[in-house]
Amino acid sequence: MSNFKILTCASYYGTGSSAFTDYVSEFSNIYSFTNEEFRFVQDPDGISDLEYNLVDNFNRHNSGHALKRFKRLVDLNCGNIFGRKYEKFFHGNWKKYSYEYINKLTDFKYNGWWQYDLIDRGEFFYFRKRILNKILKTTIWRNKPDRCLNTMKKEITYCSHPTEEYFLDCTKTYIDDLFSSVSQGYNTVMVDQIVPPTNLKRYLRYFNDIKVCVVDRDPRDIFLLDKYEWKDGVIPSDVELFCKWYKYTRSHRKTESFADDRLKFIQFEDLIYNYDRVTKEIDLWLNLDESLHKDKFKHFNPSVSINNTQTWKRIKYKKGEVEYIEKELAEYLYPFERQNVEN
Repeated sequence: MSNFKILTCASYYGTGSSAFTDYVSEFSNIYSFTNEEFRFVQDPDGISDLEYNLVDNFNRHNSGHALKRFKRLVDLNCGNIFGRKYEKFFHGNWKKYSYEYINKLTDFKYNGWWQYDLIDRGEFFYFRKRILNKILKTTIWRNKPDRCLNTMKKEITYCSHPTEEYFLDCTKTYIDDLFSSVSQGYNTVMVDQIVPPTNLKRYLRYFNDIKVCVVDRDPRDIFLLDKYEWKDGVIPSDVELFCKWYKYTRSHRKTESFADDRLKFIQFEDLIYNYDRVTKEIDLWLNLDESLHKDKFKHFNPSVSINNTQTWKRIKYKKGEVEYIEKELAEYLYPFERQNVEN
């Protein structure tokens, strides 16, 4: 699968990264893999955490347990009768290829357990088993201080300690096999949010061929849209806490660089106010053929998306909120006034 390429966008929440996804999806030679976010590489217990526990910080307990937690994440992402999640997109291949990946990373396994196998079942399960063990030690086993009740005889312990090279080879093959199995013959697939905008030097190692577009947005619009329209409760609705959160989530850009041909940083507003210039940059970066842009404006239309910019002109907000953001986050504000004059 050496010629198989993955494109993805990375977002900080509410930054409009889907604009990039939608634009790229308008090309006839790119397979757009739905609007679902496939976050199993970056999420807790995902591939990055797995590498840390298996390779970077091997431990006889943590490493095997990390594989089981990844397996649990795989099972969760399969979905169930209430929502099928990933499996409906991979047509049965999600669990198949994920379990094959787990097996390749497992050196051996045996019937055994440790305390976090109990804890993972919940507090009630943990304390019930521990209390039973204590009762036995104070009664029939009182003369056997080292005796311990085997409470999970069917539990499986995984043992794994791969080299970095082997882990990365397995991971690259796993990801390529997974997405190529449903790419309908396309060599390039657009996958949403498979990596975060932070620590990308680490995440790029998991792919044979990937290009990542990081998208950011004017903080005023993010704050107002989330607080007064989306009302998701994901980010702070208090303006002072929001500004702290915004700086906190972008702080990595003070030390991390996007100076890698696999990475590109785009301002959401530029895709709207400077559509021709920015899309030409994207086409050049991805080596896209303009003649294959068959569905122009079908998925991303700047004349529609412009309604979600400068929202403080239409949304009624609490006095002082926008002014506070403009003061605290001045370096992140988009120069709308200049763009309005130029356009």
